[in-house]
Amino acid sequence: MKLFITLSKRTLCVILASLIIALILIGQLFTIKAGGIDGSTNAIRTEYIKSLGYNIDETALSAKEIVIPESFSEVYERYNALQKKAGFDLSVFKGKEASVYTYRLSENEETVINIIVSDNIIIGGDISSVRIDGDMKPLIPAER
Repeated sequence: MKLFITLSKRTLCVILASLIIALILIGQLFTIKAGGIDGSTNAIRTEYIKSLGYNIDETALSAKEIVIPESFSEVYERYNALQKKAGFDLSVFKGKEASVYTYRLSENEETVINIIVSDNIIIGGDISSVRIDGDMKPLIPAER
């Protein structure tokens, strides 16, 4: 006994579109659950920074678009080593577009926190002195 189901083109399109949307949503959910940190809004990014124990001015000083290089120079290798200390790895995102959001630390106007976001997920960041002889630290919880 054979069973055939007849669907109109419109019904088939609706079913396919629903499946595609469901797969995209499931993919986003697994990306966040798999260690990704949501960075989709300014409020969420500032909350993340605060969760690390830093007080910042809640308005980003700047936001700029970048592309993670396909091949890392020595400088980028050192920067990625810094990222790895905080649990990030930019080599996974080679060639991808990202946004860098910069926030000023409230207690020290000479220090900023940079957050790197790609596809609404925080993929890296650093704590940097804006002084010429300043240093750069990984984005890890503040020492108490």
